[in-house]
Amino acid sequence: MPKKIALDWDEVELRMVAGQVSGGRVKVTDVAVIPLKDTSAVEALRSAVSSHGLVGMEALVAIGRGYAELRELQLPPVPDEELPDMVRFQAIRSFASAGDSATVDFLVTHRKDTGVEMIAAAIGPAKLNEVRKTCEASGITASRVSLRPLAASALYLIQPKASAEGNIVLIDLLAGDAEIVVARQGRVIFVRTVRMPTDPATRPRALAGELRRSLVACGISGTPEKVVLWGRASVHADDQVMLAEASKCPVEVIDPFELVDVDAKLKSELPDHVGRLAPLVGLLAADEAHSDRLIDFLNPRKRIEVEPNRLRSAAMVAVPAVLAIVGGYFLYRNLGKMDAEIAELKTANAAMKPAVDAATDSINRTEIVDKFLDGDVNWLEEMRRLAVAMPPADKMIVRGLTGTTEPRRGGGKLVVTAAVTEPIVMDEFEQSLRDSTHSVVGDGVNESKSKDAYRYGINETITIEAEAVRNVRYQKILETMMAETSARAEGAAAPPNEEAKEPPVDSALASPSETEAKSETEAESEKEVETESDADAAKSEVQA
Repeated sequence: MPKKIALDWDEVELRMVAGQVSGGRVKVTDVAVIPLKDTSAVEALRSAVSSHGLVGMEALVAIGRGYAELRELQLPPVPDEELPDMVRFQAIRSFASAGDSATVDFLVTHRKDTGVEMIAAAIGPAKLNEVRKTCEASGITASRVSLRPLAASALYLIQPKASAEGNIVLIDLLAGDAEIVVARQGRVIFVRTVRMPTDPATRPRALAGELRRSLVACGISGTPEKVVLWGRASVHADDQVMLAEASKCPVEVIDPFELVDVDAKLKSELPDHVGRLAPLVGLLAADEAHSDRLIDFLNPRKRIEVEPNRLRSAAMVAVPAVLAIVGGYFLYRNLGKMDAEIAELKTANAAMKPAVDAATDSINRTEIVDKFLDGDVNWLEEMRRLAVAMPPADKMIVRGLTGTTEPRRGGGKLVVTAAVTEPIVMDEFEQSLRDSTHSVVGDGVNESKSKDAYRYGINETITIEAEAVRNVRYQKILETMMAETSARAEGAAAPPNEEAKEPPVDSALASPSETEAKSETEAESEKEVETESDADAAKSEVQA
C-alpha cells in the first residue's frame, strides 16, 4: 500500500501521522508530536521527515481557522453542476478574503426544496503558498490542504453506525483551541473553533459553556443524542463530566487510533493527547474513499463536466457542414450577379461625382455669400415691427433709436431709448417685442426727479438673430421665384399678339432730332442712376 503523511501545526506544536493507505483501509506506521517552543515549523517538519525516512512522500495537510475563512451559505435550489460557480460568485460578496485569486471550496450540509445549505471556506493565495513552501522545504509534496475540523469529523462519520444517529457533537481539544462539529444523520451541519484557557483547571468549565453556545448557534433546541470527545478517558475525565452536565446526554471519549490499524510497535509509543491527532488520522482515512466529506483547497469542487454524446456531436458537426456547402453553392451562384450590380453602382457613382463636386462647391460659395448677407438687416421692417408693438403715445415716447449690424456673426441690434409713464409699460413693451427670432434685454427703469409724466427712463436692446435674417431673405427669394413662375405660366396661356412690330431703326439712318432726343434720354437715365447711388449711400450712413 502507498504511504502518505498527514500533518498540521499551530503556534504550540507540530503534529504528524504517517501510514499506509489503500481505499478506506489505513495502517498507521509513524506518529510524531514536536513542540515548537525553540524551533520553527519548517525546521521541525524537515527534521521529523528526515528522521522517519519520509522524504519524497505525498503529504495531506490539515489547517485551522487561522488560515481559512469559514461561512454558512444558503443558495436557491440548483443542480449540483452549477453549485461551484454560484458558491464562487457568492463568496466574493460574503468573504473578506475571497478575491479573484482566492481558492473557495464548500461542503453541502442540507438540501431541501427551498434551497441548498452549505459550509463554504476561502483561503488567500499567500497562505496557501505558505503551506506548499513549508512542505517543499521539507522534501515532501502537499497533495491535499483540508480544514482540520472536517477532517476529524470525517473519521467518525465514515463509520457505518454514524448515518443512523441523530444530532451528535464531535469535539477535538487542541493545545489552545477547541474545534466543535455538529452532525446530523451522518452529515456535518455546523463547525465552530473557539479559543480555550491555558489553565487546565478552568478548561472543562469553559468547554462546557462553549458547547451550550454551539448548540444554540446551530439551532438544536433539544438534547443531542451524544457528545464525542476525541482522546483517552484517562486524560479527559474532568472534561467528560463537565460536558455531560452541560449537554445532559452521554459523552463518549474515543481514541482515533482505535478506528484504524496501528503498527504493533507504535501502540506503546503513542502520546497521551491522542485526540489532537484525530484530524490527521481522519485525513488518511478519507483521502481516497471519502474525499467528498472534506473541504480541500488544493482540489476544490468544480463544475461537473458532462460526458459528450459522440453521435450527437458528429450530427451537430455534419449538419452545419452540409448546410454550409449548400449555402456556399447558392452564394457562389449569386456572386456574379452581385459583382455586376456593384460594378454598375460604381460606374453610376463615378458619373455622378462631378455633379456632386460641383454642387458641393456651389453650396460652399452660397454659404460664404449667406454669411455676408446675414448682416444685412432690413431696418425699415424692424422699425415697422417696433412701431406696431409700441404702446400708445400717452404711455411711452421714444427718445432715440440706434441700429448696429454684426458683420462677423450676422444679425444686428436695435437699441431703443424711451420714457414711460409707469414701469409696467416697460414689461408690456418687452413682451410684445420678444419672439423666437428676437431677444429683448433691458437695463431696468431709471426714475427721474422731474414731475414729467414720462419720468421713467428705459433702455431696451433688441437682438435680431442671423438665422432670422437668413430665413426672411430666403422667404423673399422663394416668393419672387413663385411669382415669376406664375407670370410665365400666365404668359404662355395668353393668345399671341397679331400686331406687327415696327422694324428697328438703324442709328446711322436716324435723323439728327431723334439722335438728340436719344442723347437727352440717356443723360436723364445716368442722372437717375447717380441719384439712386446717392440714396443708397445715405441709407448706409443712417444704418451705421
